[in-house]
Amino acid sequence: MFVLISASFRGASHMPQSLKRATAANLFSTLEPRDPILDVSSFQPTLANHAPSISKSLTDQGFYTTASPFTILPKEIIQVMRQQSIDLRNQGRFEQSWSEKIDAVSGKVTRFDKEGVFACEPDGGDYETAPDLIVYMSTLLQILPGLLNDACDDMKVEPFGLSASSFNAKLAVTSPGGSVYPLHIDNPQGLTAGDTRKLTCIIYLNPDYQEGDGGELRIFSGKHESVDITPDGGRMVLFWSDEIPHEVLPTAPEADASNELKDRYALTLWIPTDNFQAIHNPRSKFSSLGDDVFPSKRV
Repeated sequence: MFVLISASFRGASHMPQSLKRATAANLFSTLEPRDPILDVSSFQPTLANHAPSISKSLTDQGFYTTASPFTILPKEIIQVMRQQSIDLRNQGRFEQSWSEKIDAVSGKVTRFDKEGVFACEPDGGDYETAPDLIVYMSTLLQILPGLLNDACDDMKVEPFGLSASSFNAKLAVTSPGGSVYPLHIDNPQGLTAGDTRKLTCIIYLNPDYQEGDGGELRIFSGKHESVDITPDGGRMVLFWSDEIPHEVLPTAPEADASNELKDRYALTLWIPTDNFQAIHNPRSKFSSLGDDVFPSKRV
């Protein structure tokens, strides 16, 4: 008997939330004429330059992280995106975040709140308040799947089959005072639940992160092997949604829970695959990570 924990929040059922059937252009269906600060003309080639190393790292390690905090976007853009996230929260867009424990034998689902964690699903309707968040999401969705698919072809490895036809997103804040995310896999059920999410893409919105602020993302690469990634600046992290176990360590454990300066903001975009054989592929070198890492999987 074992339990998997899935990444869920807000009003989802025990099945993952339906992927939003939208092309990147649909994100702009409600846009008001307003210019964001994010420069798409420079952001696109930046992603293109990173695509080969992202694909190689995903293939070799199952995850990728930028080497320094402001590699993908400059600090001033991350500062703006954080403030827009705060504005959305002040407008009441955030709700209590929650997850579900799924018994892999009985299929029984148990919902639990993630104490100190709040989230929303940003979309085109938030453009007036958070234009840079929406432009970032749209640009990433438009070009990253194709860039990584092309890089995959160049490497002559099994196709990723990443798709830009739909998306699922979460903007989350983890409160100081030791709030955590439990160990989980984002897409543990896969096709049995109609969940085709393959790639998790996170960008952190913590430009003033300091040593000791905690909230590290711990990614497991083996039963007793893991790497801790600091959520500093605008660091980007990508990993396989259906295979990579991960958790968030205590956020600013020594700070007061009301200290908003220590709030940990993260924007996550999930990219699906059209190659359904890639979901929980038994030939993948990462296919056994869940069994290796989750102690409750052992009878």
